[in-house]
Parts: sequence; structure tokens; C-alpha cells
Amino acid sequence: GEAVVAAAASDASKWILDVKDWPPPPRVGLRGQLVEGYEDVMWFGSGPHEAYIDRKSSTKVGLFQGRILEQTVKYVRPQENGNKMDTRWMALTRGSAAVSASWKGCFSMSSVGIPSSAGLLISACPPHTPGGGLGMQCHRYSIDDFDGPEDKLQQRVKHFGELVPQATTDFCIDVAQMGVGGIDSWGSRPLAQHMIPADRGYEWSFWLRPFSNEETSSKNRALALSSLARSQ
Repeated sequence: GEAVVAAAASDASKWILDVKDWPPPPRVGLRGQLVEGYEDVMWFGSGPHEAYIDRKSSTKVGLFQGRILEQTVKYVRPQENGNKMDTRWMALTRGSAAVSASWKGCFSMSSVGIPSSAGLLISACPPHTPGGGLGMQCHRYSIDDFDGPEDKLQQRVKHFGELVPQATTDFCIDVAQMGVGGIDSWGSRPLAQHMIPADRGYEWSFWLRPFSNEETSSKNRALALSSLARSQ
């Protein structure tokens, strides 16, 4: 009923990033997708709005909650958005039915059903977590539509109004992410200190844990979720 991912903790779980002649990656982490039915999110991390390494001074670390659909920032042109830095835990909740996950990337997991599950808890695990938290985000839109090729005129979806909400929920758990740049309007790339070095290694770990209504039925659901996150 639970899973832990410990990147670079052993030879079996070591991910080697070879950038070769390509530029450094925009993010290092894991991306996943949950089946339909998830509606709300609660997290302990930066908020209440999005935060990036070069755009976070206006946020504070605390407890926040809202609708998953509202976590996407409606920029005119769809692009990277909605990141929550320094996130200790994030709970994605649904009304009822089973929790299932299908992963994109290095992992493949299908048809994981927990009949009594009310949601999925993502918890950063020390000590392999910088600052105690990770970058996390969730969307009811496809992340594939948030950005396009170098020539933005070739982007498949050019205006946010063309995006269509999906029943599934896309999410990311990142140990590193480049900045968003834009210090002289939107023409320049992020500063060098806000990019991901091509020769840098990372170690991080996190838990994915389904939780039931019974486990979080106390009057203070946030306290119950925080207790579950700390118990991992």
C-alpha cells in the first residue's frame, strides 16, 4: 500500500544523467499521472502562489490548500507554472473509489487499487532532501501542453483559453528545477546560478502513500496528514 523512491541511494536506484551535447535539463525529478477523481490538494511548503528558485521571495512556507484545478497559473501562452518549492508533503484527495497511478518516465506501475483510499500523500524524506523539501506541483491539465519547442510559434497549444481540463491529474516531484528567467521582460534565459549544472549529481527520496478516510477523519485533517508524513 505504499512505495518509496530513493534516487541514487544504491546501485539499483541510481539514475545517471548524461547531457552530452544537449543543454542542461529544465528539471530533475519524477512525473506521474493519477486517474480521474482527484479534486483537492493540501500541502506544507511554499505558497500560496507558485515559487521557483529565482521567483520565491514573495512566498512563505506554511500550510495551504485548494482545488487542483486552481493550481495552474493562466499565463496567456501555456508554459511552466504552479511549482511549490520546499514542499515537505502534498496530499491529493478524492471523494472515494480506488487510487491508481500510471507513471511516465523511469517507472511503470499500473492498476494499483486501494478500495478504501481517500487520496495520495507525497512526502519528502530526509536526509536525502535538500532543505527538507522538494519541488511539487499538480495540474488538471496535461503538462505536455505547458511548453513547446524553442520556436514558440510551433507550440501545439498557443493560448491558455485553448487548454481543456482533463479528468486525470498530472504531478511532478522535483529535486532541482531551473529558474524561469525573464529579468528583462521575457527574452533572457535564467541567470547561471539558477540553471542546473550539467555535472552536478543529486540524491533525494520521497514516499508515495495512499491514505484512508479513517486515517484522516480527525477534526484537524492537516494535523493527521502531517503526522502520516512524519511517520514515514
